[in-house]
Amino acid sequence: MTSFSLFVLCHDRADFARQTLHSILAQSDQDFELIVSDNSSNDEVGQMMRADFPQVEYRRRQPMLFHIAHFNRCIEEARGDLFCLFHDDDLMHPEFVKHMKAAMDADPRLVACGSNALLETMGRIEPRSSFRAIGKLEYLGSARDLARRYFARAQSGFAPFPGYVYRRSAAGALRLDVDGGKYTDVAWLLRLAMKGPIAWLNEPLLTYRIHGGNDGKVESPRDRLRFMAFLKRYPEQFGKALLADYRYSFIYKPLVKNAAATPARRAVARRFLSRHSWSRYIDPVLYRSLVKRFFIKWRVER
Repeated sequence: MTSFSLFVLCHDRADFARQTLHSILAQSDQDFELIVSDNSSNDEVGQMMRADFPQVEYRRRQPMLFHIAHFNRCIEEARGDLFCLFHDDDLMHPEFVKHMKAAMDADPRLVACGSNALLETMGRIEPRSSFRAIGKLEYLGSARDLARRYFARAQSGFAPFPGYVYRRSAAGALRLDVDGGKYTDVAWLLRLAMKGPIAWLNEPLLTYRIHGGNDGKVESPRDRLRFMAFLKRYPEQFGKALLADYRYSFIYKPLVKNAAATPARRAVARRFLSRHSWSRYIDPVLYRSLVKRFFIKWRVER
């Protein structure tokens, strides 16, 4: 039987972590190894664990690790054939473990499996889900397919990072780049997708929480440039069109709106946006994506 290591990565959020652990302990499939990895600056999570969950394996990281190094430490410590790095502020739906294990067992080629999610913003569940797809499973056969879901125009969202289950043999020695910036998790997923296909389950199996204590909506121009450098290192994997789409949406479009940018830089950005827009209008891939997105929206809202 497939063994499963499930890490809950904690940092100074004892109340959120308590809710997360209750959702995990309510799983319909209880056949997994649960580890709480506490990378906090204080002992609030430790006190909560000793009081409320003394039966759960608890590991305190002292001294505290850089957050990306914390991810890597958990990857190194995973013992199961499959492992998951779950955030301490998200909620796991009761069938998460059952359905994710079943999907990974059904297709041994999969290097990872993600799931859809309900989005909770400041305590309110949004009407949309994390991504939209046709059917029960979205199959991503290459790193380029995965990158398109993140960065190409006319796409329909993506699976949140804490909702992934990974095959330990596929991950191997692959680790997140400690100097990779905000998008280092996406870069890690893309490098993993170079080893094999990834599947997304359309059913929402977690609730992804956006609140005042996370950085989900904080953007960094430096990190965007750093990630563009990553894409440029793999021209055969991602292609020029995807890189141009990334430049359009994440580099030049924000630059045009940046009042602090110099007039010369904004002029360069406007010229790129103009050229790129015309090149995309004659690209049939854009229209296929638009039609697919419209069809998905029509199916979901019927």
